[in-house]
Amino acid sequence: MPLVAVGPEPLINAPLHTPQAVEADCHGLKGGPLRIALLGYRSAPFSGGQGVYLRYLSQALVALGHDVTVISGPPYPDLVEGVALVKLPSLDLYARDLWSVGRAELRDPLGRKEWLSKLTGGFAEPWTFGERARDWLLDHADQFEVVHDNQTLADGILDLQGPACPW
Repeated sequence: MPLVAVGPEPLINAPLHTPQAVEADCHGLKGGPLRIALLGYRSAPFSGGQGVYLRYLSQALVALGHDVTVISGPPYPDLVEGVALVKLPSLDLYARDLWSVGRAELRDPLGRKEWLSKLTGGFAEPWTFGERARDWLLDHADQFEVVHDNQTLADGILDLQGPACPW
């Protein structure tokens, strides 16, 4: 027996620019705009993909009426007006000389991990960003209903899926 649709057309395949789709999207989980955190461990604004992706995704979400915050490590993205940016610093060892790292920076366990990893040919930047992002998000958990990670794939990000997290 074929399925018969009853009621108004579903908005699943509706273009995003229709008033019905905008209204449906902007009245999210709590009947209003969603508060969304977008994560990017490296968000170069004009190359590499992550920063470009975060710019266009955040721009579209703000246009739909959502409150968007991008949380990024360096290099930081170039975002449109209305999108908040939280800068999580790192040693940014792809933009500076490995030997320019000072002792004060190496006192930080995550900075030390980044430096030693780069020194031995590793790539700990996604992992250290995940640790920093987890700590920042847990301190600001009441500010977001949705957290979207863009390619970090780190333990710290996975920790955000635990029972103590609101997402």
